Amino acid sequence: MDLVFLVHGFMRTGASMIPMAVALKKAGYDTRVVTQFNFHRDIPTLADSLFGRVERTRDGIEKETGVRPDAHFVTHSMGGIVVRSMLARHEVTGPNRVVMLAPPNQGSRVAARWRDDILKLPWGDFDPLHKLLPGVRGQCATAGDPDAVFGVIAGVNRGKDDDGKVHVDETRWEHADGFIVVPYGHTFIMARPRVQAQTLAFLRTGEFLPEDVAERGARAG
Repeated sequence: MDLVFLVHGFMRTGASMIPMAVALKKAGYDTRVVTQFNFHRDIPTLADSLFGRVERTRDGIEKETGVRPDAHFVTHSMGGIVVRSMLARHEVTGPNRVVMLAPPNQGSRVAARWRDDILKLPWGDFDPLHKLLPGVRGQCATAGDPDAVFGVIAGVNRGKDDDGKVHVDETRWEHADGFIVVPYGHTFIMARPRVQAQTLAFLRTGEFLPEDVAERGARAG
């Protein structure tokens, strides 16, 4: 059975990934929902912590079954950057497929606006939004380019070029093997049947479905 870790976004918990986990479990995947307290921890620290959890889980399965499972990942928002960093910093053996939902691969201008223009706090050493800033100011764009198969699903709100928190251009990453845009907002993108159908397709084949096929499949499901 294929093993899939589900990694949530900034200031959320693994509970936000349960709808996706249920869909993957119904499709036959062994799912593990991860919760990380990520408000004040930087991306490399979160990546190292996640690596430890992934390897302990794989060790346990190998001890029980005699087979070491490949590790795949479905992520939301900053969780995708954590997985990018983890796979760049550590060797996770086997083919790794990663589906990134609404990832700020280039950082987030919305985060920068909150930090720089709205809150305007004397951040000092405590700067939780720093890691989400665009470009070299933050830790997203420089998280690494690991050797894995990545698919990116970006969201857009109606009539806009963003999902409310991340712009489409900020989700793009030249090392992604697949990229699609869906008409959903940031917060609940993982709960959409169409997104779940595309996630399953990428985990199985390393490619996304044509959108009309995914939409029909979501309606049928």
